[in-house]
This record gives sequence, structure tokens and C-alpha cells, in this order.
Amino acid sequence: MGEIKTFTRKTLLDLFYAVYEKDTKKVVKSLINLGALKPMGDLSAVRRSVKFFLDNSLSQTIDQQQTMSAIGEDLFSIAQDQPFRFPTAFAFVIRAFSTLEGVGHALDPNFSFVKVAAPYTQELLDLKELRPTGAKFVQEIRKQAEDVRDSTLSMPHRVQQIEEFVKQLEAGDLKLRVRVLESERAAQKATILQIATMYTVMAGTLLNLGIALSSQGYQIVANSSYLGAGVFFTLLVQSMQRLRKLDKFEKMI
Repeated sequence: MGEIKTFTRKTLLDLFYAVYEKDTKKVVKSLINLGALKPMGDLSAVRRSVKFFLDNSLSQTIDQQQTMSAIGEDLFSIAQDQPFRFPTAFAFVIRAFSTLEGVGHALDPNFSFVKVAAPYTQELLDLKELRPTGAKFVQEIRKQAEDVRDSTLSMPHRVQQIEEFVKQLEAGDLKLRVRVLESERAAQKATILQIATMYTVMAGTLLNLGIALSSQGYQIVANSSYLGAGVFFTLLVQSMQRLRKLDKFEKMI
């Protein structure tokens, strides 16, 4: 019998609270802790996409055109980098929910897992929003005061770091890396076209070879040549479909 680890349960609960609070940073951090998101050097596209869906998808219905016009570039970047993973814990949770849903429907055709889970969800939110009193309240005030003190004391150091950063930029010692997604798409299209050209040449060569062998009476070898030409022609069609999808994606942005 499977079991969800304590850390996984806590992280899933943190993810639930982060989605409810629409806190993008906490959502990304929880996904990384769960193993659903690969920690990369640049997660700005993921953060912007998560923020968009938190701000829109949970409150209203948005169409595909609106989504692509808002975060189309970020979605393309995510599709290229493929930072998302499907951890085993998610598979276990989904299987458990599916089992409960199936048993519920077998007992009651009008069973709704969402309606049954709603009171428990509200209970979790009530526990989260429970205002601290007594010692907890004093501890929270003390923590906020310490945060303000640390921010004030570290301000001169931060200003100095900014000044050093600007000086490095001016001297050329520091180079900023800029990701141009338009150039990446153009390079990807060029690569697809080159591969498609190779498939076309190979398919045409094998087809001509098959015709020549058929005219000489070598039918078995000719059939093999025809088969190879068919394989390369299929690969050519797949490449053109990828190119068509990429063009369609660019038009939607």
C-alpha cells in the first residue's frame, strides 16, 4: 500500500495555500520542492505564466487567443526548455483521487468529489486565516520588527552592490545574457527546413533507384528501395507538420 510522505503532504498543502493566495513565488517554490519543476537558471517565463493563470484562470474563463497574446512568448520558452516534470507523488495522488471518484460514482451516480471536498478545503483555509493571539501575536510582531531592522541595516550594502554592478557594466567586465525568442524560432524553422530537405533528397533518390531496379528486373531490391522512400516521405510530412504548427504559433502571438 502506498503512502504519501510527510514532506510531500506539507508541500502539497503549501502549494494549495499559495494558489489560494495567488502567490507566484510560493507556487514556483512548492513545485520545485515537489519535483514537478526543474530548477533552472532562468525561471522568469515560468513565473510569468504561473502569475497569468493565477490572476485569470481561477476567476474567469479566458480564450486561447487571449492567452497566446499575453504569454505566448513565455509558453514557447517553456515548450523549448521543458522544465516541468511529473513526479511519482503526483501519480499516487491522482490515482487515489481517481479511485475515490470511481467508488463514489459506483455508490451514487450524482457523487461529486469537489462538493465533498469543499468543506475540508474551507476548514484548511480557516486554519490558515486564523489570527494569531497571545504569544504567537507577539512573536509575529517581533519577527516583523527584526525584518525591518535587517532591511535597514543592509540598505547601505545593497546600494554599494548596485554601484559596483553599474561600474562593471560600464567597464565591460559584466555581460548580460539576453534570450531572443524570435531568433530561436527562426533557427528552429531553419533546422526543420534543412532536415526536410535531406528527407526529400533521400526519398527522391530511393524512388529513382527503385524505378531503375524495377526496369532491370530486380523487383525485391526495388521494393526495399520503395519502402525506404516511403519512410523518408513520412518523415518529410511530419517535418512539414511541425513547421506548420510553428508558423501557426507565431501568428497567434
